[in-house]
Order: sequence, then structure tokens, then C-alpha cells
Amino acid sequence: MRLSLYEYSQLCVVVETMAFGLCLISIGNAKVLSSQWLKLAKGSVAAVLMQVGVITLLQYAFQMSVNYPKVDIALNITMLYATTILLGSAFLPLTAETHLTRTRLLITYAVFLLCVTFVWISAACQDPLSTLLIVASLALYFFELVRIIIVFVVNYRAMKKQNRVTGSDIDARITYIDMLFRCIALLSLFAVMYIFLVMLSPQAKAFYNLAMLLVWDYLFVSIVNLIINYNPMVDIELPQHPQNEKHSKSTKSGNTATGQPGGEDHELEVFTVLGLREKIDAWVADKSYCQHNVTMMQVAEQLETNRTYLSRYVNSRYGCSFNAWLNRLRIDEAKQLLASSPTLPIDQVAQSVGYATKSHFMSSFKSIVGLTPGQWRQQQNSDS
Repeated sequence: MRLSLYEYSQLCVVVETMAFGLCLISIGNAKVLSSQWLKLAKGSVAAVLMQVGVITLLQYAFQMSVNYPKVDIALNITMLYATTILLGSAFLPLTAETHLTRTRLLITYAVFLLCVTFVWISAACQDPLSTLLIVASLALYFFELVRIIIVFVVNYRAMKKQNRVTGSDIDARITYIDMLFRCIALLSLFAVMYIFLVMLSPQAKAFYNLAMLLVWDYLFVSIVNLIINYNPMVDIELPQHPQNEKHSKSTKSGNTATGQPGGEDHELEVFTVLGLREKIDAWVADKSYCQHNVTMMQVAEQLETNRTYLSRYVNSRYGCSFNAWLNRLRIDEAKQLLASSPTLPIDQVAQSVGYATKSHFMSSFKSIVGLTPGQWRQQQNSDS
């Protein structure tokens, strides 16, 4: 029997999503087993792919778009709700573990069941009651979706601020969320498209199914890439000094006259043993900080370390954040250029030391030096 384009697209979705789902269920390593949130993420994505495959298989086997059009619509909407709930349940705990409580989960799943109930009752009713129930279900669904998005965005921003200070495993969570957030945006776009395509011809829905294959590809590749490349950022365990608490207080207050090795000095010793001091000194000697768009992640990869170690080292040795340290290096280099090349335009100096714009360079220079580049150059010329 010759398959129609719509049936062919359904088979493609079944084969791809179920193969991806089974693959995720079967793969795993010590890194996945040691991370509760990574297991939750892998399991949620596998469940999403498997349920898409099973529902699409049922639609294909019983030719529901022709024989049972209302049931077909109900299955598609249920699949949309389930996908949102599964991924939402995986996403929210990554930004705030308080959203994994029993009460919050019960409320979320109660809303989900209510939405699904409205949809399946509508499949047994006649218009206009059927249409009214579907509209009510979609309205309740989008209300819950907006709530999830708002909670997610608020906690995600707070987590990114926390990451700038602490680093650690939070950085890996942000990487995962950034990868899959684009997939959620694509799913939302296709969900809106389906609302307009549901009443169109099977050919239009066939192209919709084929386009959705790209979404499932991206979802699968994202989680596999994370499993392969995930490197838990474990804090360095430093031996405690016998009088660590007292010395820590005296160090913070500026009392370093005792000559005893403090926490920061000992941490630098650990980094020296790890070879990080030599790598960073070589990186500075090569003037790699003059490259454009330098990020902490890029530098960490170049030095074969991670952001946590790099951030702690810079903070311990230079007493500032990575970005502040990078700006100081660039401004020091800019001073040498301004002094050695009196006719070199300011914008070329900015470009030479890694700044993308002249205005950014001037504001950074003034905040550190207290003068604009032009004023500083004039002062140097007058002194000489």
C-alpha cells in the first residue's frame, strides 16, 4: 500500500523519537549517576520523546486524522500539554529546588489533568460545546505556561547573578538551560502553528511533522552533548589551618603582620601545584588578553581548567573579579601604547588592546585611571 505524505511524516516521527528516547534511556555514565538534576533532565527528555513516538504511532495505526478527527486533535493537544509539563518539571527545579515540593507538583499536575479532561470531554461533545471546552482548556494551559515561564525567568536571573560570585555546579546547570531553552522556544512556536494548521489539509500537517523532526533532533543532540561534555565543577578541598577562623578574620581586616600562611596564600599554593599559576602567567605574557570578545569560559578552556578554578585564582591573587582583572591588563597595555606612540589615534589603541568600541575603552580607562586616554597622554607628555 502506498503511503501518503502525511502517513510518511508520521512514520518518520515515530522512528526518530522512539529511537532517540530508547537511546537516552539506555545511555548513562558515572557523571549522570552522580548528578540528580542531570538524571532528571535526561529522564524528562527521554519521556518527552517516547510519548511523542507512542502517540504518533497510535494516530498512524488507526488513521485518526480521517476516522476519528476529534480524537486526533485531542491526542495532539494532550501531547503538547504533557511535553510542557515534563520539561517544566525538569526546568524549574534547576533554577529553584523549592519548586520540586510535593504541593507544587500536585498543583501543576492537577492543572494538567483538568486541561486534558476538558479536551477529551470535548471529543465526545458536539459543537459549539466542544469548541468552548477546547478554548477553556487552552486558556488554562497558557495561564499555567505563563506562570511557569515567569517563575523560571525570575529564578534564572537570580541564579546567573549567583553564578558570577560562586561558580561551581550552577554553571553547568546554566549551560544546560541555555541549550534547551532554545528548544522550548521552538516547541512553543510550533504549538502556536499547530493551532492554525489543525483545520488545514493533511499535506499541511505533514510538513508540520517533518519540520518538528528538527526540534526533536535539537532536543536529543543537546542532552547527549551535555552528558558527554558535562564536567562537574567540584570546589578545591583546602586543608584547614588550625586557627583558620581567627586568621580569616584578621586577613579580612588587613592584619597580615603575623606572617602565618593564610587561606588565600595557601589556596595560591594549591593552584601553583596544579600548574595554573604558570599557565596564567604565560597567557598574560603572550598578551592574549588583547584579543576581542575574551570570556572566562574561553580562557578556562585554553588553560585546561574550569571557570571555578580560574575565578578563584584571579580573586585570590589579584583581589578582583575576572572581568576587572581583564580590564586592568588591557588598560595597562593601553598606557604603554599611549606613551610609546603619541600620534596613534585613540580608537586604534582601543582596538589594539581588545575593546570593540572606543566609547567602552574610554569609560573603562577613566574608571580605572581617573582620566580619559587623551588627558592621560597629555599629562605624560607634559611631565616628560
